[in-house]
Amino acid sequence: MTGWLDVLERWFERAYRIRPIGEGGYIFRMGLIRHRGQRLVFADGTVVSPGDLVGELHLDNRRAASLHAGGAAGFRFRREVFRLLPALAHDLATRPEYREVDAVCGASLFWAEAQAAGFEHRPLPAVTRWWLTWWERYLMARYHPKGRRRLAEGRRTELRQVWMTRRTLLQRYRKDASGEPAAPRPT
Repeated sequence: MTGWLDVLERWFERAYRIRPIGEGGYIFRMGLIRHRGQRLVFADGTVVSPGDLVGELHLDNRRAASLHAGGAAGFRFRREVFRLLPALAHDLATRPEYREVDAVCGASLFWAEAQAAGFEHRPLPAVTRWWLTWWERYLMARYHPKGRRRLAEGRRTELRQVWMTRRTLLQRYRKDASGEPAAPRPT
């Protein structure tokens, strides 16, 4: 990545305090934001209200682009997501700045597949969906080895918001020092 896109990404990371998950090296990074949407109630009973602090997941575009080397990028992406979730659970359980975070979210074209990992999905507001879809398509054309040709392939057209609650994340992915599932934190 070079030029203006590199400058824009570095600015965005600083301005929104996008940080690595765990020690870094994962396909996603996270920033903290205040929820601006409507009140959400999740399957496990967690409620996220306007103004609540949530973790916002951001794809590391360089790392995602590197998954295409050697083929099977879809399987490699899935493996990377499942590799990062225990590190994210550990961060939520141990980092003081995440103490108030009851859910993490992000925008994805792969919202149906994200359910297998424990995410729930919600539609995005129309204007947000329009500009984020445009931006995601631009990034795909920029980073995918096939470039703009990749945009003509596939049927993924709806970008949705994916959410996972702290409770779900800790129950499914938190490990103790021995690598065994840890007892969930009381909420």
